[in-house]
This record gives sequence, C-alpha cells and structure tokens, in this order.
Amino acid sequence: MNQPETQTTSRRITLETTPGGLQRLCVVNECATATLYLQGAHLTSFRPHGQDDLLWVSDAETYRPGQAIRGGIPVCWPWFGPHPDGAPYPSHGLVRTELWNWEVVRDDPGISQLRLWLETGGTDPGFAHRARAELLVTVAATLTLTLTTTNLGDSPFTLSQALHSYLPIASPDSIRLTGLTGHPYLDKLTGTSQLWPESFVVDQEIDRIVLDDGQPVMLDEPGTVSRFVRREGSRSLVVWNPWIAKSRTLSNFHDDDYRSMLCLEAANAADDSRHVLPGEQHQLTTELGLTTANA
Repeated sequence: MNQPETQTTSRRITLETTPGGLQRLCVVNECATATLYLQGAHLTSFRPHGQDDLLWVSDAETYRPGQAIRGGIPVCWPWFGPHPDGAPYPSHGLVRTELWNWEVVRDDPGISQLRLWLETGGTDPGFAHRARAELLVTVAATLTLTLTTTNLGDSPFTLSQALHSYLPIASPDSIRLTGLTGHPYLDKLTGTSQLWPESFVVDQEIDRIVLDDGQPVMLDEPGTVSRFVRREGSRSLVVWNPWIAKSRTLSNFHDDDYRSMLCLEAANAADDSRHVLPGEQHQLTTELGLTTANA
C-alpha cells in the first residue's frame, strides 16, 4: 500500500501528500491530534488523547482532488445550501474544493494554531464580490475554528455560511440534545416554522435551521462523555441527518451511514444571514469538545 509523503513543518505539525494527491496537515500535540486537508480547509479528525474522534467521516470517502470530502467539517462559504438566487451554482458555496493558503501561527506543547486563507476576485458569477475568507484552526483540549470574512470590495454583500460539523453517534435513537428547547426552527423539508420540542429523536430525515441565541448545545448518549458545540457570531444552528432515502443518493456515503452521524453546524443561515459592508468583517466561530475538557 502506498504511504503518504511526509514533510516536517514544525515540531508538532507535518505536511503530508496522500497517494491520491491531496495535501493534509497533521497535528500531534500534548492535548490532541488533528488532520486538516488544504483542499477546502477541511478538518477530518480531532481526537483528544485517550478519547474517540469527535469528528465523523464516511468510510466510503475516497479523498480525491476536486471532490468535496464527505464528513469532518466542510467550510460552506459564501453561501449555505443552494445558491440564494436559485442559480445552478455549487451547493454550499465556492471553497470546498479550492486549495487554501496556509501558515503555522502557534506551535506550543498544548496548543497548535493554523491559519488558512483565500480571496475571491469578484469575477465569479455566483459571487461577484472581492472578499477574503480566513480560517483559524486551534487544536488544544478543544477544537476551535474561526472563519473571518472581510469585504475587500466597494459594495456590500449578503453572507450565509456554515462550519458543517459531522459528529459521530452510536445510534440515532439514543441521542439527546439540550440547549435548543423552545427556540424557533425552520424545517427545510416542509418549509414550516415550529418550536424545538423538549423531547427530540432522530427517526426520519432531519434538516432544520434553529434560530436561537447562540447558546451552547450539548450532545449526550448513554455510556459516552457529553460533547458540546459552542458558537460566536452565530444565531443559527443547523441540525441534519439524511435518514434512509436520502442516504442512498449521497456521494461517498454508505446507505446506512445515517445511523452513525449527526450534523450540528454553527451557521449564519436563513434570517441569520449577515450583511457585510465594504471594509468590514464578520467572524463565525465554533468550538467542539468534551465536557470533561472544561470541567
């Protein structure tokens, strides 16, 4: 079996080229390990030492150049979901298959930081604006991603986006979400708005945008350590599971993968889309971790 080509970049960070031709940064510090692909600035693994991976990637993923990775944390930017004008541009924006620039920001025993960035030139018909997207990835006891959008042009634009986190679960009928009860959500499957119920189960396709206060959300399962999602610059959380029928239509996704994943996505979606003026910025941050990390 072909092995990745490895290049040392710092004491705790290495750059690898996979046999398939993708480059990825591998972080190993005193708190955790992480894997970050330069294509799409795409995190595929974050594993605190002594714990299971907090991110999920399908075993069907082939990691090919020019093809978005199924799982981990895709960066959806500068629009989330279908193009806002209904035009036939790529779902979830322009950057999932782009090669991002990168640099090491911090390389300490207990914390590693990487910055990735790219710019748009204002000529793409799907997003005719000059802008800079910058992702700061912090690997420590928890995983923190901050996506900063800067308007480099002379006209405002509307931004929707998501850090599309896939989390592993043991079974869809065993999970419990806390922190969302009573908040309104848009059901993208029916087009209706309702309040998040006190009791929530995944027993069908779920595609909801919860419009909330940006409060922490907890994911619990029997026999496992509680996980949390914290956000800043976000008043919308996407909850997604494709269930049975849609799973059969997804690329790089096994028919039964819906049983082992749930997406909890820090977002600026629906009524939480942001208006960015010339010269201004907007930051979207998500932090993933175990409750024991901050006990």
